[in-house]
Amino acid sequence: MFDKRQNLTYLSLIFPFIKSKWELAMHLKLQTFKSQAVLIGELNEELVRQWALRLLIEAQGYRLMFNNRNYFDDDMLVSLGIEVDDSADMTPTKLLRILRQAAKHQTHVPNLPTAYLGKNLSLLGDSLSLSSIEQEILGFLVIKEQDSRLSNVIELFHQRRWVGSQQLVTMLSIALKYPRNVISQALSADAPLRQCGLISPEDHHNGIELLNGLDDLLYFEENGPDALFRSNTLKLPPSDLIPSDFVHIQQTYDRVYNYVRRAASKGLQGVNILIYGSPGTGKTELVKVLSDAMSLSLYEVKSSGSDGRPLTGDRRLATYQMAQHMLASDKKSVMLFDEVEDVFNDRISNNFKACVNRILETNQRPSFWLTNSHYTMDPAYIRRFDFVFEMPELGEKARLKIAKRIMNNIPVREEWLVSLSKQKGVHAAHLAQAARVVKHSGYRKAERIESEIDGILASLYQALGYREHKKSSKVKVPYYNPVFSNTDFSLDKLTHGLTRSRLGRICLYGPPGTGKSGYATYLANSLEMPLIAKKASDLLDKYLGGTEKALAQAFDEAKQRSGILLIDEADSFLTPRTQAEHSWEVSHVNELLVQMEQYKGILLMSTNYMEHLDSAALRRFDFKIRFKYLTPDQCWMMFNNQLGRAKQHQFAVTDVEKCKPVLIKLHQLTPGDFATVERHHRVMGEELTPSSLLYGLQREHDIKTSGQSRAIGFM
Repeated sequence: MFDKRQNLTYLSLIFPFIKSKWELAMHLKLQTFKSQAVLIGELNEELVRQWALRLLIEAQGYRLMFNNRNYFDDDMLVSLGIEVDDSADMTPTKLLRILRQAAKHQTHVPNLPTAYLGKNLSLLGDSLSLSSIEQEILGFLVIKEQDSRLSNVIELFHQRRWVGSQQLVTMLSIALKYPRNVISQALSADAPLRQCGLISPEDHHNGIELLNGLDDLLYFEENGPDALFRSNTLKLPPSDLIPSDFVHIQQTYDRVYNYVRRAASKGLQGVNILIYGSPGTGKTELVKVLSDAMSLSLYEVKSSGSDGRPLTGDRRLATYQMAQHMLASDKKSVMLFDEVEDVFNDRISNNFKACVNRILETNQRPSFWLTNSHYTMDPAYIRRFDFVFEMPELGEKARLKIAKRIMNNIPVREEWLVSLSKQKGVHAAHLAQAARVVKHSGYRKAERIESEIDGILASLYQALGYREHKKSSKVKVPYYNPVFSNTDFSLDKLTHGLTRSRLGRICLYGPPGTGKSGYATYLANSLEMPLIAKKASDLLDKYLGGTEKALAQAFDEAKQRSGILLIDEADSFLTPRTQAEHSWEVSHVNELLVQMEQYKGILLMSTNYMEHLDSAALRRFDFKIRFKYLTPDQCWMMFNNQLGRAKQHQFAVTDVEKCKPVLIKLHQLTPGDFATVERHHRVMGEELTPSSLLYGLQREHDIKTSGQSRAIGFM
């Protein structure tokens, strides 16, 4: 085998026109980089070189091309088509002179790229009213993602210093030759690039994140904006239902129909309808029927990306903003945003509230927003909707009428239809879906058709996770919701990640009642996995070796049942081994650490005393999530939620609002306190009112804080 030096000697014999081994090495490097660039499909050679030289010279990137040992790597220069002499004696001063010489001979080119990217930026600019500067910024960010030569230059700054949003503004200002304030304005929250969701802030790397997949669509697609719209929205097909299927809400239907139809034709801004109700009550089908009746195309914001992964609430909101701008001139369109709790509960910061409020006031096309529960929504959001109404469960008569219409041309018996209509879980859309299947099955006998439909519905409901329907069942809002947990990491993101991976070791810590166990139950329900919950009393054994055996059995049970294992009071097992007074205490910790290492599933461990955990155990957790006391905004939202859940009667707005100043001063409230007050009222048979709820919360808060403010001393 030849070493590197022998290879160069051999190759110099093959390429006699190259005078030296150094020139040969430079020639081979240059050809390699050119080959790699061709594979990208669109070079924009002069533009990339122009931006790179400006960053290397004016942003002093050339100083960063030398590592801590003053070693210089010429690969970056070669990729930019800049050939240098032997780099062994290269210095920053010499390099700067070479770069300035290259820049002197550099032909100035416009900042807008060529080929597909340039065309797509222009089309996108027309669709979203982007200025030429905004198009140039977007082009720079896209090419940075697609062209390794530019990204390598920017990576120099990442390696040596933090590059946040302000540093990025400076780099863009230098590369594109615009004043910093112009670049900063183009990247601001109220500018089109952010308003349309094309870019969003990022807490790491370059400080700005492109909309997922945007660079590929603009770089390689012939009509990038159209592909961008199709990849983020879905045009919904007509419904199998008809307006008469919603006779049980006829008055509401007529009001919404008349308002939205006129608003859509006139191009009114800020038209928003909020529909809430239990899953399967027909919210989406209602919107589809309304859209069909108004001869409007209905576009839904997708809830998952092209890779199939769920999109976060803020990402979906960005997609919604972009689609709104693209549909602005289409008076035959309306939009649908399902599962709005992803947005309204994703954050509760004042900045995010202002963003959502602005979106609800300025949307160009009428929008329908759907949610299973409105209780977790801030009243400030709800007040901004033009219509807010509940989609009720169908009554028995309404279900029978719809079933008869859907089964009109299918030979089924009257008594079977009556029996079917008595099942509260049967929804019109599901029945229409089953009818469509049996119409093409070739069955003729009523009993066979009825059996087939029953089987289709049973399989569907099992897949959807529906429980067996009971005549006395009453839809209840789950008490626990992630929005009511004040954590230092998004529980929505954690849930999405665990849904995908089904693997992780998570430590949940914080004061009692903050929602640690509640989240474990919520996670298990979301993933449709059994929760195997173990407390210290379940696992600690007075006999030698008994605790280790119980721990092993708990992990085995979780494996066998493919469930989520929750170990509460983790500090009982993971006390620092350096503080152990008995050998069996060390044995407990060692056994649990071994089980944690070997376990290939989801493990949750909760504790009120994070400081009491063994340091080696802490290192084994993938996430350590802190549960804190509720923020004032969360307290207020939960206060409204609690009153809404009580539902004895409608409370006067003034009676509720006057509680807020006192409530938000209770700085150590938890979801558990709200649950305690609710249980107290239920046990005593008392009616929950705004004043009684506030009094109960004050009492719980005083119990926790009374000892904290009392001075200790001698009398």
